[in-house]
Amino acid sequence: VTATLAFRVWASLSLSVAMAIAGCGGGSKSRQETLPAVPGLRLEAARMQSMPDEIEAPGSVIAKATAQVASRTTGSVMRVAVREGDFVRRGQVLAQLDDRELAARKSAAEAALHEAAAGVAEATRGVALPQAQTDIAKKTYDRYVYLRDQQSVSPQDFDEVEANQHAAQAALEQAKARLEQADAANTRAAAEARAAQEVASYARIVAPFDGRVVRRSVDPGSLISPGALLFEVEDTAHYQLEADLPSQAVTPLAGGASPIRRGSPVRVELDAVPGRSFSGKVVEMEAGADPSSHSVRVRVALPQDPALQSGLFGRAWFRRGERRAILVASTAVIERGQIRGVFVPEDRGALHWRVVTLGQKIADQVEVLSGLNDGEQVVVNPGTQELEGKRVMASATGAGRENP
Repeated sequence: VTATLAFRVWASLSLSVAMAIAGCGGGSKSRQETLPAVPGLRLEAARMQSMPDEIEAPGSVIAKATAQVASRTTGSVMRVAVREGDFVRRGQVLAQLDDRELAARKSAAEAALHEAAAGVAEATRGVALPQAQTDIAKKTYDRYVYLRDQQSVSPQDFDEVEANQHAAQAALEQAKARLEQADAANTRAAAEARAAQEVASYARIVAPFDGRVVRRSVDPGSLISPGALLFEVEDTAHYQLEADLPSQAVTPLAGGASPIRRGSPVRVELDAVPGRSFSGKVVEMEAGADPSSHSVRVRVALPQDPALQSGLFGRAWFRRGERRAILVASTAVIERGQIRGVFVPEDRGALHWRVVTLGQKIADQVEVLSGLNDGEQVVVNPGTQELEGKRVMASATGAGRENP
């Protein structure tokens, strides 16, 4: 009886356990089949891939050359020929000052130059006669020297000839001195005429190079003095991005990363020009780091583009080499406020939104710093629909992507 009773209890327990196991399996399968399936979804695996090792730094666009055009003389502004935003050519008149007084000074200087030139001509003619008389006196003196040696001339006659020769030479020296004075006066007059002409040109305020007027601080009728700022012109043909890099970015690092130096490639994106990327290179770099911020200021040459102008804010990515990172398609990322995440199939195919931390964006992919492991699959085309708790049809699953 006891053996029979024990067998019945064991059989009953075995049947209960078997029914429980069968019930659990059936419930799981039934639950998976009851999850709503969303057609058209595509899965791709997050892969550990090679990507550029870059340092990001904010910066501002500046013109390679900026000129502050100031007045070089005192005068009243008669005309202003440009406005802010106008494009100008080198030598183009920006403003015209009242030049009547300057023109009068120029005319007076030119008249003095003509008078000095006439004085030089007269002094030159004044040298010709003393020169001829000196030549004749010299020849006569040389003959009398010979005659004196031959004792064929009296001492009195020789003394008279010698005196005439000295007098002619003195007259010539005086004529040459007057010519030198006339030449000096002519040189001074020419310098004064050039200076007057230069000062007269100060009445025309001109552009120093081709560019754009970014600031104007003068109006017609204004009385200005030397040094007064009138215009600011920037070179629109050459723009640069000025940014500050941490000091360690310009020093050799372990692991094969190259330091940033002149000629290093840079990728630039500007907030005012969304969806576009500009390629540049480092053209200027400070010799040392700033002791307070421990940063090094660099300038990146940008390509010519009509969308560029000074003052635009942007970000630059300085490339130092290659590194390994987990990448997923940018379309897989969903933003909810300040939080970003992706849909990952979990719990026997049920999709769940998982929060991730993102890094750099490379083309149509983005780096995942945390939240995903290598090989995990994500929905790459979630769109705007709510996928939490739903599943992907088996036929919609695709292969992972390779880094281009």
